[in-house]
Amino acid sequence: MTDPSLEGPATVAAVKELNHVAIGVSDLEKSLRFYTEGLGLRKTLEKPVSDLTWLLMRLPENTSGTSVFVQGPSKVGQLELVKWDLPLPDGDQPKRPGGMGVGQLSFPVDAEHIHTIHRRLVDLGAVVYSEPTTTIVKNYGPVTLFLCEDPDGVQVELIALPSREVVREYRAALKDKQS
Repeated sequence: MTDPSLEGPATVAAVKELNHVAIGVSDLEKSLRFYTEGLGLRKTLEKPVSDLTWLLMRLPENTSGTSVFVQGPSKVGQLELVKWDLPLPDGDQPKRPGGMGVGQLSFPVDAEHIHTIHRRLVDLGAVVYSEPTTTIVKNYGPVTLFLCEDPDGVQVELIALPSREVVREYRAALKDKQS
């Protein structure tokens, strides 16, 4: 017999929005410049890592560091840039798509601003893979995007997504073609 208190929608436990993603950085000032001046995020907090961080994260005893949080205008989710006082492991490289772990950070941008952000990143000396390019995402519609790297080589995607209306129209047109 099942417990009636465990049945129904009230039992669906789910997380809320993304609170933050933390990435280790080798130079906090360079990374902060990339994410604030380059991408236009705003700095929300700078602090030393907690006295318990080393214990909670299974780091060497008394590990310390500095965290800077940045955030976009929606105020949903933040990026935490962490400069640890630990030596970098030999051969330490950022993850790439296809490997295990986080392989890319993706940020939505307004279509009318994507070229401005691209130019700003180029002017900052960021590694930028291409000009903004428009492509069709199957069952979704047109997107404009480009990829670049932050100062530590983390792959960053900037993407202008279609509006809900454009997606609906695109899907309706696909449905009409299949009829």
